[in-house]
Amino acid sequence: MPRYALIAEPDRHRAAALLALAQQEGLEGTTARDGAEAQELVRQRGAPTLLVTDLALPRVDGFALLAWLRGRPDASGTAVMVVTAFDELRVRAWQLKDALGIHALLSRRAGPEAMRDGVRRALAGQLAGSMLMESTGDDEKRRLARIDELELVDAGPPEAELQELVAEVAQAFGVPVALLTLVLGDRQWFKAHVGLPAALAKERGTPRDWAFCHHVVQGREAMVVPDATRHPVFRDNPLVRDGIVGSYAGAPLVTATGDVLGSLCVIDTRPLMLGPEDLAALRELANRVAENLEHTTAPKRPRAVAPRPQGTPEPVLGEAAALALVREAVSALDVPVLVVAPGRKPFAANAALAELLGLPEDRLSGMAFDSLCQHVANLTADPGGTLRQLDLAAEGSRGLHLTLSLERPRPRVVRWVARPFLVPGGVAQLLSLMDLGIGSDLMGTRERLLRQDALTGLDTRRVGEERLAKEIARCRREGLPVSVVLVDLVELGTLNRARGFDAGDGALRELARRVEALCPLPGFAVRWTGDTFLLALPGADAVVAEAVRQQLHDRPGQPGCVSIAVTVQGEEDPHDTLARAQAALARVKPERKAAASHD
Repeated sequence: MPRYALIAEPDRHRAAALLALAQQEGLEGTTARDGAEAQELVRQRGAPTLLVTDLALPRVDGFALLAWLRGRPDASGTAVMVVTAFDELRVRAWQLKDALGIHALLSRRAGPEAMRDGVRRALAGQLAGSMLMESTGDDEKRRLARIDELELVDAGPPEAELQELVAEVAQAFGVPVALLTLVLGDRQWFKAHVGLPAALAKERGTPRDWAFCHHVVQGREAMVVPDATRHPVFRDNPLVRDGIVGSYAGAPLVTATGDVLGSLCVIDTRPLMLGPEDLAALRELANRVAENLEHTTAPKRPRAVAPRPQGTPEPVLGEAAALALVREAVSALDVPVLVVAPGRKPFAANAALAELLGLPEDRLSGMAFDSLCQHVANLTADPGGTLRQLDLAAEGSRGLHLTLSLERPRPRVVRWVARPFLVPGGVAQLLSLMDLGIGSDLMGTRERLLRQDALTGLDTRRVGEERLAKEIARCRREGLPVSVVLVDLVELGTLNRARGFDAGDGALRELARRVEALCPLPGFAVRWTGDTFLLALPGADAVVAEAVRQQLHDRPGQPGCVSIAVTVQGEEDPHDTLARAQAALARVKPERKAAASHD
C-alpha cells in the first residue's frame, strides 16, 4: 500500500490546507468530509500513514473514528493529529491520547507553523499540542455586554415569528427539537424553542454546564454530535442521561461585530445522520438569524453626548427651524420612518415608508394616524387583530415592538417599532418599519440550501437519494433498467493549490454543466460530495451508461476526472447500488492520481 494521508475535515478549504502540509512531507493525500466517508476510504485503501481529523465530524464523530481505527490490525503505525476548535473536546482527547493513539493535538486557530510542526511531530511519533483554553475573560465580557446591549433577553413569551422559524428548522432537518438559544453567564436561555419537554419549556433554559450550545459559543464554530450517548464528553450530561438529547447539531449566531450570541441548533433522541451539506445549511440559517436579531433589536440606551467646550454659547434654534430640521432629517433617511406628534397627528414621513406601504408619498404626508394604522392592517391577513395591536403604538408609554406579516403589495415580514419621547405639548412617537427579509424569503433560502447546491445549482445529495429511489421503483414497475455514473474531479486539490479556490470552483461549475447536459429527463445530476457528481440514468442499461461515461472524458484540456458506471442489479437496494459505485470509484481514484503525477 502506498503511504498516504487522510484528512477528515468538513470544511474543504481547511482540508486543502492540511492536505498541502501532508504532501510537503512526501505523502499522497485524500480528504473526507465526515467520519463515515473516512471509514469507507480506510476500508478501501487500508489504514493511512497519517490521519488528521477534527473531533466534531458529521455522521461519525472524531472520537468514534479514532476508536474504530485503533481496532484495525493495520492501523498500529498510523500517526494521528487532531485539530479542533472546541476546548473541552480537546481536553478530553488529551486525556484519551494513549488509548486513541493521538500524537498531536492542536487548536483550529493555531498558525501555519504550528500546524506544520504538528504534522512533523506526529509522523515522528513525538507528542505535540497545547491544552490552554483560548477563550479570554475580556472576550466573554464583551459578548455578554453585546447581548445586554441588544436587549435580547425578555420576560415575555417567545416571539411568534421566531417560534415559527424554529418549527420550520425542525421540520426541514427531520428532528423533534430545534432551539434558538442565547448563552448567558451561568445558563443558556431559549429565545425560541419547539419540541422541548414541558419542564424545560417552562424554564426556558438550563445551566450553562449542561448546554451543548456553550461549546459552539466557545469554539465559534458549528458543532455536530452524531451520537451523544456514546460520546466521551457528553454521555454523562444530564440532558443525555434523561433521554432528552441523543444527538445535536448547532451553528453559532455571530454578529457583525464578531460576537457570538448563542446558537441555532437541532436535537434528536436518536443518532443524527446529518451530512456536511446539512451542517452548512444550518450554519447559513444561523447567519441569517443573527443578522435579523441584530438589525431588529437596536439598543435603546441613550448615547453619551460629548460635553460642550467651556465658554461655548448654547445654540439657539427657533421652533420653526427645529421642526424644519426634523422633517429634513426624516426625509433624508432611507429607513421607513414616521414621526407622530402629540394627539396622534402624523408630522413627518419619508419616501421609504411610502414605498414599503404601497402609498403615494403626498397621500402619506396628509394621512391621519388612525387611517395609516387601518391601511397597514388591511395589508395583513387579519386586519381586525392587527389594528388592535397597532393601537397600542400610541397608547403605551414604553413603546411597541411588533412583527407583522404583510401580504400586499408583496409578501414580506416587517418589524414595527414605536418609540415614545417627550416634546413640548405631550408625548410624540418615532415609528420605524424594517423589512426583516424572513418569512417566505427565509423559507425559500432554507429550502434552496437543503435541496440545491449553491455553487453548481444542481440538486444536493439528499434530494438525489430521494429522486433515485423513486426512479428505481418506477423503472422496476415498468421493467426498465436503471444506471448511475459517479464522476470525481480528482485534480481539484491540485487546481486549488496551484491557481486558487476560485479556479477550483469554476472547474466544478463547468463539470456540473457537462454532467447535467448528459442527463436528459427523466435523468438528473446531483452534486454528491465536494468533488463528486452523480448522474442518474433511468431507462439506461450498462451499455448506454458506459457510453455516457466515456463522453465525460472526451474533452482534452479540462481538469482531470475519473468516473464509474454501475447498473442496478435485480431487486438490489438503492443504497447497495450506490455503495458498489462508491467502492469502485474509490479503487480507480488513486490510479488516476498516480497517472496524473507522472504526466
